[in-house]
Amino acid sequence: MRKEFIVAKKEIIEILQNKSSLLFTVGYSVFFSVMAALGVKKFPETIDTAVFYIPLVMGIFFAYVSTGRIFFREKRDKIIETLLCTPVSLRKLWFGKVLGSAIPSYAIAIFSAILIVLISSILLKSIIFPSPILVLHLLVTTPLFVLAAVSLIGFLYLLAGMKEVRIAGTVIFMIIFGALFGGLSLIGEGYRISSLIEIALMMTSLLLVVLTGYLTRYLSKEKIVTTIT
Repeated sequence: MRKEFIVAKKEIIEILQNKSSLLFTVGYSVFFSVMAALGVKKFPETIDTAVFYIPLVMGIFFAYVSTGRIFFREKRDKIIETLLCTPVSLRKLWFGKVLGSAIPSYAIAIFSAILIVLISSILLKSIIFPSPILVLHLLVTTPLFVLAAVSLIGFLYLLAGMKEVRIAGTVIFMIIFGALFGGLSLIGEGYRISSLIEIALMMTSLLLVVLTGYLTRYLSKEKIVTTIT
């Protein structure tokens, strides 16, 4: 895993150096967290729904932005050709880049969750916490979900040609968002997140990570180079 973490560290440093994208995403996180907290002030029972969705949405949003820089820009500028000549295997290179995008994306998600709880507590003038299952959601399901999204988008960016690559990433992004907001109808009675929904999302995320990792077997350096031109 050493080579993967070296690649991930490089990507994280470059992401943090891109101040405009970072500030843009943080600004969005603050805005949506404040809006969610205002909703919680009116209906305190919605705290679980807010903590369930907003961090996921912001994490996926930043993941989409960062994978575009990590995979698409390097492919467009043909930087990927140089990276493919290094002694790092293609799978390790892919996974390192995935980690490099997923780690800061997860940090954005946690930042949003903390903001929601903090601002809601201030507005309600009492400390309010999400249910224990939401703690599991933030610590396990959210990073898995973000990792699954980044893995899939990154894989498609490497697989697709230059004309299709943008469309592929956008389609996956829209499908994920559609699934998240469509899932609001599955929450059920009140505003409680059921353990069944949490387990289903966790297992789906894990399955996508494993499946995408398996599909990278069908990637080759030669195929990637031919998609650049």
